Formats: sequence, C-alpha cells, structure tokens
Amino acid sequence: MKKLTVQEADILAGKFRSQIGLNPNDPINIKTFIRKHQITAMYRPLSVNSYGISCKSNSGKMFVLINSNSTRGRQHFTFAHELYHLYFDKKPTPHMCGVVSTVEEKNADLFASSLLLPKEGVYAMISNEEILNHKISLATVLRIEQMFQVSRSTLLIRLKNIGIISETQLKELQSIPVKESAKEYGYDTSLYRSGNEGLFIGDFGEKARILFESERISEGHYMELLNMISDEREEN
Repeated sequence: MKKLTVQEADILAGKFRSQIGLNPNDPINIKTFIRKHQITAMYRPLSVNSYGISCKSNSGKMFVLINSNSTRGRQHFTFAHELYHLYFDKKPTPHMCGVVSTVEEKNADLFASSLLLPKEGVYAMISNEEILNHKISLATVLRIEQMFQVSRSTLLIRLKNIGIISETQLKELQSIPVKESAKEYGYDTSLYRSGNEGLFIGDFGEKARILFESERISEGHYMELLNMISDEREEN
C-alpha cells in the first residue's frame, strides 16, 4: 500500500468509526471495543522497543499483545496502531510493533492518531482564538489528552499534523514535563504511567470451561489453562 497522507488517514479512520458505530467526535474506549469485537488481548511486559504484537488467523480471529511496561496512553495508541494491521494491512502476518519505520508502520501510526483523535472532536475542545493564532494553551492540551486518553507526544504530533500548532510551539510543549504538568492542573496521572500487567480480555476462559464441561479436557488441564490468564481487572 502507498504511503497515506494525513487527510487520507482521517478519511480511513472516519469510515472505520462509522462502520463500528462510533460517533465521529467521541473518544474510543479501547477495552469496550476489544470485548465488543471479540478480539483477544493480553497485556504483558515486553522489551523497551517493543510496543505490541498482533496476528489474525485464517478464520478471522484477532489477537493483540500489548506491552504493559508502556504508559497507558501509549498502550491505547499501540492498540489503535495494531487495528490498522488487522483490518487494513493486505498481508496481516504476525509482526511486532517497534521502532522500524516501514511504509505500513507509518500508515498504521497515522491511522491510529486519526482514530484516537478525530479532527472534529479535537477542534471542539479548542477555542476559536487558539485555532486562529495556531497557538494552544497547556490547559487545553491537558483537557484533550485526558478526554481522548492519549499520550502527550501522540497529541502534539496530531495537533501539528492538522495545523493547530506550529513546529516552534510543538517543541515548546514537548519540553514541558508531562506528569508534573498534569499534577499541577489537578489531573490523575495514571494515563502517563505503565499498568494493566496481567490483564486478559477475551473468551479464552469461557472456551476452556466449555471444553471441560464437555469432557474434552481434564480438570487438571482446565485449571492449567485458567492459570495462563489473570482475572480481568479494570483500573480506569
């Protein structure tokens, strides 16, 4: 596939939002999406430069592994990035999302940014004065990243790509400590910390129970399968 422009990524993400019944302006709840679309997701510690892994079976079953060592904001971006590979990549072979910058990886990044931060929703949270002056306040930045649950870096790059801020202000805002600024404005800082380690979302446990009740696996095997996953814990 050719390299996407920001505008093309916006169109692709907008159509995807429409297809899954999501309002064009609203934040996307990643965990709700995972459950609704029967995607199996696991959160486990990975190496520093590995953000996630995704694969799709011949029958259409989807699996995503997210690095729980990443911040929650980065985890949300990683999942959205993997959705591009699962739904739009012509050859969605198992791969690890990291620092390699191929065309498809760049396309996935643009799609993830557009999906998580819809232009209309972002514009709605910015004052006319900020839009006209191409200069946004830190208070507005914090409101947007908290509303859409994205990392500071993801938001700033998106604001630059859609023409809200200049390169100069991008660098100014990037120099501001993230967690410290959130604290100063009274926000919960969990978005900027790692988490969800051991979280499993999917019907793996249900299928294991069905196999046990139909006597296709032993009780010992059933318990072994259950021990492979952790109890689902919501931290939001």
